[in-house]
Amino acid sequence: MALLEIDDIHVFYDKIQALKGVSLSVDQGKIVTLVGGNGAGKSTTLKTISGLLHPRKGEIRFDGKRLGAYKAHEITMQGLVQVPEGRRIFAKLTVRENLEMGAFTRKDRAGINEDKEKMVTLFPRLKERWGQVAGTLSGGEQQMVATARALMSRPRALLMDEPSMGLSPMMVESVFETIRTINEEGVTVLLVEQNALLALSIADYGYVMESGKIILSGKGTDLLDDERVQRAYLG
Repeated sequence: MALLEIDDIHVFYDKIQALKGVSLSVDQGKIVTLVGGNGAGKSTTLKTISGLLHPRKGEIRFDGKRLGAYKAHEITMQGLVQVPEGRRIFAKLTVRENLEMGAFTRKDRAGINEDKEKMVTLFPRLKERWGQVAGTLSGGEQQMVATARALMSRPRALLMDEPSMGLSPMMVESVFETIRTINEEGVTVLLVEQNALLALSIADYGYVMESGKIILSGKGTDLLDDERVQRAYLG
């Protein structure tokens, strides 16, 4: 059953059309990936789902609810949360304070404290950096903070935008292992990623995007074997 549905969305930056009738769906409990080259429209798609951009045409539904009338923070409160490209952590706040900011919609203090303990179990490095100013962390550690901050809102679906960007190969492997773990714990994931090989290898379903359009879709393993995908994105 589809938890998130995007139906024929058209998005413009002034007069330039960035998305040209994009439609996709993300089933409950699955990992779905959106791959493509720079400028394909992947990040724009996530920003539109999150309410940071508004489609000129088309509809987005989350758990059957139309999101068009919701503001970005209200979409977060529905359980649809984004880990943005480039991390976008609060650089001058500590790791602890960043995680607490992720729970800004919640009032259950005991549950928040419980979830902070879960985050340092999921990301042991954060326990070592708990009181450290987040802007002084490495890129990989900042990605952990950004992901943990999003999880502190107890999302039903997580939108992840280029989580491997700028990270070492070892850290990239760690990030993708974490995505699997998050999904196994019941969180639906829509992943935007330039590393098509890794993204498709963990995805239940994938979409290939080019010039603001979906040009191909299928099971992650099937797309890995597709000659067009191999030629364009897997070398």
